[in-house]
Amino acid sequence: MGKYLIIWTAKARHQYIQHLIYAQQEFGNKAFYGWVHCVKEMENRLREYPKSYGILRQFKGKHQYRGHIVIKNFKIIYAIDERRQTVRIVAIWDMRMNPQKLSNFLT
Repeated sequence: MGKYLIIWTAKARHQYIQHLIYAQQEFGNKAFYGWVHCVKEMENRLREYPKSYGILRQFKGKHQYRGHIVIKNFKIIYAIDERRQTVRIVAIWDMRMNPQKLSNFLT
């Protein structure tokens, strides 16, 4: 198995930046760099082992979504394209929110 390319959707990248800004403003540099470190570790793992994290069965649609908790209450949602050897990160979900909103977003 070769290395997979990680692609962030514009919406997911925007969510990530917003979480970084909030973490720095509310909790300081340690929280900011904690986010960066956790996301980089996840990306590195996905490059080698894209199926490492569980399938989110509640989100049935065009794609099979998987998710990984990166910081306490936040899950990164992604889909794998085996043919193109890509991992497409589609959302960062605050798990304290209504899951129906994420379901509507993903379908």
